[in-house]
Amino acid sequence: MRNQRKIFVAVLSALVVANMSCSSSNDTSNAAKIVYWTAPSVEVTEFEREIVAEWNSTHPDIQIDWKTIPAGRSSEEVILTAIATKTGPDICSNIFGGFAAQLADAKVIVALDTLPGFREIVEKRKMTNIINKNWFYKGHVYVLPVYINPTMMWYNKKILNELGVSKLPKTYSEFLKLAEKALIPEKRYVLLTDPTSRWFRRWFDYITMYCAAAGGAPYLDIENNNAYFDSEAGIAVTEFYYQIFKNGYASRFEYIDGFKKGKFLAAIKGTGEIVRTKKMYPDLEYVITPMLIPDFYPDDQPVYTLGESKGMVLYSNSKNKKQAWEFMKWFLSDKHDLLWMQKTNLLPTREDLLTNSIFKEYFEENPKLKLYANMVNYSAPLALTPHTVEIQMILNRELWQPIIFGKKNPLEAARDANKTIEKFMKSGP
Repeated sequence: MRNQRKIFVAVLSALVVANMSCSSSNDTSNAAKIVYWTAPSVEVTEFEREIVAEWNSTHPDIQIDWKTIPAGRSSEEVILTAIATKTGPDICSNIFGGFAAQLADAKVIVALDTLPGFREIVEKRKMTNIINKNWFYKGHVYVLPVYINPTMMWYNKKILNELGVSKLPKTYSEFLKLAEKALIPEKRYVLLTDPTSRWFRRWFDYITMYCAAAGGAPYLDIENNNAYFDSEAGIAVTEFYYQIFKNGYASRFEYIDGFKKGKFLAAIKGTGEIVRTKKMYPDLEYVITPMLIPDFYPDDQPVYTLGESKGMVLYSNSKNKKQAWEFMKWFLSDKHDLLWMQKTNLLPTREDLLTNSIFKEYFEENPKLKLYANMVNYSAPLALTPHTVEIQMILNRELWQPIIFGKKNPLEAARDANKTIEKFMKSGP
């Protein structure tokens, strides 16, 4: 019995020593901890879980504490609250340029172009032109863009077949002619359009249409406090939507998944909708085309769209900026960008999507995403202003809602919106 006890104690001691040895080799108790917040989406979560696990397993001295952005009325509001209460992260993703400008003005995020290795990572990821054209704010770059989300037209293939349509419309007049055939009052609409006054929804209807109508020209000149909603392009888009709502081609009430359920012939969609549609409506067949353009648009010019884009920022109050920056640089790579597309169906913000061999097989297997990749170089950026929310709320009040309910004619709505937005830009909030 005594011998058995001695053996047991010896074995137990050996296990404890082995355990201590194992723990010390993987001990992360003294590691720098980087708090990292990302978008609260199923697809992004799948990607981030894999990425963070890879980093943490190979960097015991720098550990990522990853969370999705906490629930709230908007990600932006949650982040601002976290900053005010000093409970925010070191790094946050899902940041659009306008919000980054607001954070930069408040001096709560780091100018990334001042950090070592910035230019190298931009050149390596093939996004030099994108950064130079779209991401400088007051002389600095505050965001590492992760993805770009061009918008395109989707058409329900079943309805097209029912109508005997063989050639899809390119211009407003062609679309309105098709709309007349497609409409079934109180049963089927034509163009899925968000009738609500949620400010960010204007990116995916009015502003997308404006970018196409204007050939990629900006809708705001931030430096000179000018707006262009009363330009030829702006008035044409306003007139188009006026006709859409006046004739009942769009609903004045919100439809959840209206296009996917066959209640609408057409919709404006970004790349992220592809994976969600495949999961929830696997039998839905649809055709993707470039955005509609006004009848006056030159035949020999490429068609543009809006490219919503979001990325990562580094907060100024981070106690581990150097380590956080190392993670951000490591995050952007060919291998990770391929995984990002595989998990999210969103396009990485880079110029070589169709020429980089690592993405070739992916696009061969995902031809719908390849259509969007073709639009990356013809995607106008979001305006880089800290007052995005206020400006687009004015757009809703002076143009969008009056057009929906017929309270103003198109010219009046476009001019009122432009005048009020320019006044706001010049006087400030």
